[in-house]
Amino acid sequence: MRLLLLVLALVVAAVYATFGLRFGYVTLTPTYMWHATGQNSYSYRTYEAKQVVGVQGSCKVSNGRATLRLYDPRGAQIAGQTCQKGQWALNLSGSGAAGNYRLVIDLEKFSGMIDLKEVRGGE
Repeated sequence: MRLLLLVLALVVAAVYATFGLRFGYVTLTPTYMWHATGQNSYSYRTYEAKQVVGVQGSCKVSNGRATLRLYDPRGAQIAGQTCQKGQWALNLSGSGAAGNYRLVIDLEKFSGMIDLKEVRGGE
């Protein structure tokens, strides 16, 4: 049993050192992260032109940085915000052509919490 606990502790330490620990799903629940590094991508589909799509929420950062970018169907960035140490409100939205909009979150040794909700609307 002690060997199993030791192996589990080593696995958690290795994940923490490489990718970081993440608990939650960013666009559904508040997500708590410790030393998170990497990139997350979320897709939003619109079926009509000029339909507003995006996210609103907050981030609370104790260490590191999270950069959020919203891209339109052509791949052009239409909104962006960076969360650094402290507490921040987030509001990224855009509209234009119908298609797949992407939210990309770049994490750099991020420790803190991100809470986002999807926003949709007409013109």
